[in-house]
Amino acid sequence: MDQYAILEISSTSLVVKVVESKVEAVQRLKDRYFNVLLRKGRKFLVTKVTSMDNLEGNLAILDNLPDSKVVPSVLERSGKFSFSKTDQGIMNFMGDASRVAPLLNSRFPIYGTLTSTVITKRLVTSSGFEGEETRTWFQGYFRAKNGDYSGQWAFASTDYDERKIKASLERAEEFASYTGKIDVSDGVYDVILSPLTMGNLMMSTAYLASGYSIITGNSFLSNKRIGEQVASEKFTLRDIPKGEELNSWEFDDEAVPTMNKSIVERGKYVSPLLNLEVAEVMDMKSTGNAGWVYPRPWTLEVSPGEVGEGSLMDGNVILFNNNWYTRFQNRTEGQFSTVGRDATLVIRNGKPVGVAGRVRIADKLGNLLSNIYELSKERYSVAWWDAPLPGVYPYALIKNVHLSKA
Repeated sequence: MDQYAILEISSTSLVVKVVESKVEAVQRLKDRYFNVLLRKGRKFLVTKVTSMDNLEGNLAILDNLPDSKVVPSVLERSGKFSFSKTDQGIMNFMGDASRVAPLLNSRFPIYGTLTSTVITKRLVTSSGFEGEETRTWFQGYFRAKNGDYSGQWAFASTDYDERKIKASLERAEEFASYTGKIDVSDGVYDVILSPLTMGNLMMSTAYLASGYSIITGNSFLSNKRIGEQVASEKFTLRDIPKGEELNSWEFDDEAVPTMNKSIVERGKYVSPLLNLEVAEVMDMKSTGNAGWVYPRPWTLEVSPGEVGEGSLMDGNVILFNNNWYTRFQNRTEGQFSTVGRDATLVIRNGKPVGVAGRVRIADKLGNLLSNIYELSKERYSVAWWDAPLPGVYPYALIKNVHLSKA
């Protein structure tokens, strides 16, 4: 065996399920698994097991594998590293979730979950590195239902704060309060994407910025050069694992220290996300985003704009509260579609006049990023089941977006 790495992830979670504004169930979950990298020459195997006793069969498989052009590696780094950042409020909540019920007063029936987690990551490599890191996470999402209408909001945090629960409930209720159906025909519109919708689409953008996606031709950035303009000058997208957001970590799966970095800076393509092996192929340095084989983002932020979110709604626009069913028809061209969910507001002369039915954004990601006209100065930390990668996002006003009925 030339190299190996064993990444152990263990977590304890408390999940509070809310149905019709009442606590329906409280679940306590424990999980523990091992991601394992085995390398011998140009052959490698990556597997996930629940017990290290299950590895013997994989060793036999390794010898029978073909050589690979891209071979995972680990940093020549030895010694022990330990880091812990936990919040006592989250720990207290995990011990007693009864405080949630009084917070669920609402105009409309509320559905959703609150999840608190203590997660520990341990990495051992053949180079002698032994790293351990523990974090606490707190996140939730709520959907308010008002007959045929609904609204949703979410939050993500590394500390317990009841104000975030209340604010998410209020925002979901606000979106659910808009009624009256308006038909939206196929065409080109100015749209506003909420932070939830931004979270879903920026997750896709960041994964397309993975160096592996780029070198395999599966990204709209594959034919772009570093420094080339790929978006509006208003737009900056960063990966920030050294911040205060969920999924912040001190080291990656190859023992490389993580770092904050811009993917796109004021519209210019600055850096792909790289691990050691893809960085070697691209003649660059790792950005601390391993993922063996496939570099991936940790946690994202889009820089704020200079206007209040209310100012974005002046004029005639369509606001997407939420989205799902994001699909790429052609990743190289960035051709995608996504369907609005919950409140898709029709705004005329600065005022909401009703809610559109099922409306689909069908455009190219590059066009969407290039047509960003303004971003709000207010930003929100969000993560939820259709945008699981945490991030901090403003509202975005985007010009000339192709919409069609879904």
